[in-house]
Amino acid sequence: MVMRRIAILLFCFISAGCVQPPQSEKDVFEDMLQLTSGFRAAGEAYFSNDMNWIIFQAIPPGEDHYQMYIARLLRQDGRIAGIGQTIRITPPESRNTCGHFSPDGFSVIFASTFGKEDPDEPVGGYQRQGGEYRWPFPSGMEIFRADAWQAAVAATEFARGIHLAQHPLTNNDFYDAECVFSPNGEWILFTSTRDGDPTRHPKTSRDADLYVMRKDGSKVTRLTQTDGYDGGAFFSPDMQRIVFRSDRSNNNLLQIYVADVVYDSSGNITGLARQQQLTRDPAVHFGPYWHPNGLHVVYSASLPMTHEYELFMMRSDGTKKLRLTFTPGPDLLPVFSPDGKYLMWTSKRSSDRSSQIYLARFKMPPAG
Repeated sequence: MVMRRIAILLFCFISAGCVQPPQSEKDVFEDMLQLTSGFRAAGEAYFSNDMNWIIFQAIPPGEDHYQMYIARLLRQDGRIAGIGQTIRITPPESRNTCGHFSPDGFSVIFASTFGKEDPDEPVGGYQRQGGEYRWPFPSGMEIFRADAWQAAVAATEFARGIHLAQHPLTNNDFYDAECVFSPNGEWILFTSTRDGDPTRHPKTSRDADLYVMRKDGSKVTRLTQTDGYDGGAFFSPDMQRIVFRSDRSNNNLLQIYVADVVYDSSGNITGLARQQQLTRDPAVHFGPYWHPNGLHVVYSASLPMTHEYELFMMRSDGTKKLRLTFTPGPDLLPVFSPDGKYLMWTSKRSSDRSSQIYLARFKMPPAG
């Protein structure tokens, strides 16, 4: 009888959502790997849909700006064990970011200043300057698409790399970046300053909005029209919602939002509805990304009174926030693998404190 009562109490405890949240990284991660090394910095990596490749940005030795790289994932006993040779796909004298694979694996997209590089532009990336958080918007940043990239990779000498910044989808004097394919491959979701407040200085303006365009660059549609910055958006797996970060209060404290995607009768994306703010605390919230189940969002957030960023996860309605990382050094830009079994992110936990890409097998917390 006593054991039966204990079992009932335990069942009620779990059912009430009182399961112990993660207390250490061992509660959620297994087989952690450092994927990149030898770069001054590396980060913002994404999986191909078949989980055979990753695309990421990195600063090579002797250079000052991020370049785009592709690498094959290596496996041992059915588990990811590292990456193969890294292949540079962007040319010198450019700054690059935001690479992404099309769902069918045929194309990659990324943002680059190739052909429009201005050395006087602020250094890209989210960083602390003068006690504030700033996100520069290089005015020469355009979105490029490269098709049949695997054939080009197979034909190149790894040491030389290849030049895939050949086919721009945007061409203006504004910042077009933070680009991702939709799950069906028909749309590209991105951030742009093209309709920002013209009274703001173009090199420091925080006025950016979300847009979509067809995969060929046509049918550009503005999705947000609020003051401040909206960016870093991703479609949910069913393409019914997006998640993004925003600084609508213009206080440098990015918050996470979700919104419903609106379609017309022809299947064209026409706007957003029910924009909902999920975080409201005095911290910077960065890099939200969907779990393949469409129910959870992983992201990074700054800890109060410190320079640390840690990874967190929450329900897509903003409830059940759980901390996932507990190691000194910033942890940023988390992404789930398409099958949900791995988490990949950027961290400064390496021995030399440089930003590098890490990967671990992911265990969904019971409290999530």
